[in-house]
Amino acid sequence: MRLQALFHRDRFAQKLSDEIRFHLDEQMEENIAAGMSPGEARHAAERLFGNSTLVNEETRATWGWTWLEEITQDLRYGLRLLRKSPGFTAVAVLTLALGIGANTAIFSVVNAVLLKSLPFKDPEQLVMVWNRAAAAAGGDRTPLAVADLLDWRAQNRSFADIAAFHGDSFNYAGGDLPEQL
Repeated sequence: MRLQALFHRDRFAQKLSDEIRFHLDEQMEENIAAGMSPGEARHAAERLFGNSTLVNEETRATWGWTWLEEITQDLRYGLRLLRKSPGFTAVAVLTLALGIGANTAIFSVVNAVLLKSLPFKDPEQLVMVWNRAAAAAGGDRTPLAVADLLDWRAQNRSFADIAAFHGDSFNYAGGDLPEQL
């Protein structure tokens, strides 16, 4: 029944309306037979029956799928409003497109930099070691010579492997003003 109510909503609504009208007419005929005028009989029947709109709404709610019907109504209403004001529609669509694009770009950067693990086996076991020199030689984290790296690899018993990287900045002087890269 609920699935039929989804696809044949108009037919169910018409049957419900006919049923309510039938009960009101039956009560009205009884009231007329009891000696009331047609107008009084109609008002008395409506008072006795109660709020027909409320009965209609409560019955429709029992059919199920009301959330889908409400969403459909909201979408139709929104589309009608958007068709009436194309300027607002263009601005709204452009704003949504820019917002979605910006969020996608930001997420891509955050994912690559913060969320995605490093492309190594067991990245949580990576450590960073450096050469330590006396304060007179420049303090902590002094550059490592290639010979020292090769010695560390040869004497290594603690790490699976040792690698090196060089993070340095360069000056570009090809333009009017030098720029640090």
